[in-house]
Amino acid sequence: MAEKKNVWGLSLLFLLFSVSFIHLLICPFTKVEESFNLQATHDILFHRLEFNKYDHLEFPGVVPRTFLGPLFLSALSSPFVFLCYQMDVSKFYAQLIVRASLGVCVIGALWHMQKEVRRQFGSTVAGLFCLTCASQFHIMFYSTRTLPNVFALPLVLVAFTSWMAQKYGRFICLSAFVIIVFRAELCILMGLMLLMSLRSGRLGFVKLIYFALPAGVLSLCATVAVDTFFWAKPLWPEGQVLWFNTVLNKSSNWGTSPFLWYFYSAVPRALGCTLLFVPLGLLDRRMRVILLPTVGFILLYSVLPHKELRFIMYTFPILSMVAARGCTFILSNYQKSWMYKLGSAIVVGHLLVNTAYSTFCLYVSHHNYPGAKGMLELHRLLPHKTDVFVHIDTFPAETGVSRFLELNKNWRYDKREDMSPTNPDIKLYTHLLIEANVTKIHQLQGTHKPMVFIEGYSGAALKWFDFPPVNVLFQQKIVLMELAKEG
Repeated sequence: MAEKKNVWGLSLLFLLFSVSFIHLLICPFTKVEESFNLQATHDILFHRLEFNKYDHLEFPGVVPRTFLGPLFLSALSSPFVFLCYQMDVSKFYAQLIVRASLGVCVIGALWHMQKEVRRQFGSTVAGLFCLTCASQFHIMFYSTRTLPNVFALPLVLVAFTSWMAQKYGRFICLSAFVIIVFRAELCILMGLMLLMSLRSGRLGFVKLIYFALPAGVLSLCATVAVDTFFWAKPLWPEGQVLWFNTVLNKSSNWGTSPFLWYFYSAVPRALGCTLLFVPLGLLDRRMRVILLPTVGFILLYSVLPHKELRFIMYTFPILSMVAARGCTFILSNYQKSWMYKLGSAIVVGHLLVNTAYSTFCLYVSHHNYPGAKGMLELHRLLPHKTDVFVHIDTFPAETGVSRFLELNKNWRYDKREDMSPTNPDIKLYTHLLIEANVTKIHQLQGTHKPMVFIEGYSGAALKWFDFPPVNVLFQQKIVLMELAKEG
C-alpha cells in the first residue's frame, strides 16, 4: 500500500512538472512585463562583471526592480547554461533553461504545499489539489514567467504552508522577505494571516517581534545593498514601486477596472470550472479559516483601480485547495446515492473541461509573440556571416524579443526608442524589425523594403455550427524589412 502511494505521489509530481514545461516549450517567449528580470538574468550570466553592458542602464523601465531574483535565478541555472555555452548551443536555449529553473521553484513550492494538505486533509484532497492545479491554465502558464509576482510565488506558497502548519517563525521570516524584496502588497495577504493567528492566541506578540524585527531588517539591508550596487544609486526598489503604485496611484496610467473585476473576471478565468467546488469546500470549517485571508486580500486589493490577473495569482492555489476539499466531499460519498455518482462524474468532467480550456488558451498564447518569431526569422533568413545592423521597434520588443534572442555575436542589435521612420539615421540599419503599420511601411519605402510579414493572434470568433466552435483569428503584426539597394 505504501509503495502504491509513493508511485501515485511521484506520478502527480511528474504531472505538475510535465504540464509546466509543456507550457514553457509551447510558449518559450516572454512579454514586456517579464523583461527586466529576464534581461537582468541574461546580463548576469553572459556579461558578468561588464556592468556597462547591462540592459537596465539603457532601459531602466518605469520603476526599478530588485536584482535579488535575477541573481538567484542566474545562480540556479548557471551550470546548465555554462554547459550549453561549452557545447556551442544556441543562446535561445539558455532562455528556456532560465525559465525552467524558475518553474522548478514554483512546482517545488506547490509540492511542498501538497504535503501539508495531505497531512491535514488526507491523500484524496492532496491528489485532487495537484490535478486541479495541473488542469488550470494560468498557474501552469505563469509558473515559468520571470515576473516579480512569480519570483514571489514560491515564497508565498511556502510561507502559507508554514502558516497552515503553525510554524510561525518560518512564516514570519518568509513573509517579511517576500514583502520587502518582491511585492509590497503581499503585506495584506500575509498580514491578514498574521492577525488571525494573533487573535486566536496561537501566536504571541513577543514571538512576532522576535522573528519579524530581525527578518525585516535583514531583508531590507539585503535588497538595499544589492540593488544600490547594481543601480549605482541608493535604492530600495520595492519601496519605490509601492510609492509609485499606491501613494501616487500612477499604475492607473496602464488602465483601470471596476472594483469587483477580480471576483467576476480574474478568479473565474484562472480557476475555470474548479471555482464551482469552492463553496462545497467550505463545509469543512477548517477551510473557512484558510479562505478568509485569501478573500480579504482580493477584496482589499481591489481598492487599487489598476488590476491584472497576475497581481492575485498567489490566491489561485489556495482556492484550488479549498475546491479540492469540496470535490473530495462528493467523491467520498460516491456509494450513497445516484446524486453523488452524478456529482463524481462532474468532478472528473470538470478536470477535462479545464484541460480543454487550457489547451485553447495555450494555442492562442503560442501565437501571441510575433516579435520573438520575427527575430528568429531574421536569423533564419540571413547567412551567419552577413553584416547586420538591426533596429528593433518598441512593439517587437514588447512581444517576445529579449537579449537571449540576440543569437549572432557579430551582428549589432539596437532597441533605441527615439528612432522614427523619418529619422535620417534610419539608413544606417541594414534591417528593421517593426510593427506592421501601413503608415510606417509607407514612410520607409524610400530606404527599406519588406522581407517577410509575421502573423499574430488578433481575436477569436464563435461559430456554433462548426467544430471546433471557436475560430482563432490572425493578422499581420510584425514586418521584417531590409535596406533597399540603390539604383
